[in-house]
Amino acid sequence: MRKILFLVFASISILLLSNISFAQKDVFLKEYKFELKKVSENQYENEYFLTLTLNKNSIYKFTILNHIGDFPGDAVVEVLENDKVVATNAMGEKYFDKFMFKCTKTGFYDILIHYKDNKTGSSLIKLFLMQNT
Repeated sequence: MRKILFLVFASISILLLSNISFAQKDVFLKEYKFELKKVSENQYENEYFLTLTLNKNSIYKFTILNHIGDFPGDAVVEVLENDKVVATNAMGEKYFDKFMFKCTKTGFYDILIHYKDNKTGSSLIKLFLMQNT
C-alpha cells in the first residue's frame, strides 16, 4: 500500500512540476479597435484588413472584446496565409472570444476582421505573444 501511495504522490508531483516548467506568459504586442457603425452594401466596406509579420514557431493569442457601446455584433477574426484561412475564432455556430495561432513560417499574414451576421459592432482585438517561462 505504501508503494502505491508513493507512486501516486510521485506521479502527481512530476505532473505538477512539468506543468510549472511549461507555463507560458503572454506578452502584449498590440491592440486594434474595429468599429462598424453602418453596414454597407459593398462587403469590403464592412471589413477591417491589416497585415502583420509573424515569426516561425511563435504562438500568438488573439482576444476579442465585443459590444463596446451599444453595438450588437461579434467580431470574427481570420488569420490568412496566402488567401487561406489558417486560424479563426468562429467555426460554424461556435464562437470564441480567445484563440491561439502557432506560426509555422515567418512571413506576412493578413488579418481580416468582420462581424457575424452582417451586424454593426465595436470591438477591441488584442494580440499577445506567448512565451515559455
